[in-house]
Amino acid sequence: MFDRLMAFLNSLGGDAPVAEPDSVAVAVIALALNVIQADGIVADSEKDMLESVIRAYFNLSKGEFDVMLNAARRQEEDAIDLFRFTSRVNRALDERQKAEFIGMLWQIVHADNSRNELEDHLVWRIAELIGVSGRERVNKRLEAENRRKEI
Repeated sequence: MFDRLMAFLNSLGGDAPVAEPDSVAVAVIALALNVIQADGIVADSEKDMLESVIRAYFNLSKGEFDVMLNAARRQEEDAIDLFRFTSRVNRALDERQKAEFIGMLWQIVHADNSRNELEDHLVWRIAELIGVSGRERVNKRLEAENRRKEI
């Protein structure tokens, strides 16, 4: 998946990478941005966790992540709902990967050691839109909570 993106970027030539508009990484980041902004407070710990989990999952360099983040911010600002992003996730990820994504969202939510009902609802809604069961969503939340307690 990321290889296709890099092939696209390389085919453009030039020195500065440009994020592919339909990139699943951009959609994932945009959805994560929605979640961390839901409570009106974007903590540095949430931003750091976002970068950490996304870079690890998609094997991105700092520069690649920054390009994707900027594209996600632009697209997120223009979006009127979540469908633009959840539809990309649905097309690109299998069931296991979708559940992992929900787990990543929970990690980001818990990065600031608090969970707000708005964040909770938004993760629930995203999980529903991408076909992750309520049971799997709760399991991923509990895993994230337990992982955070261990830190």
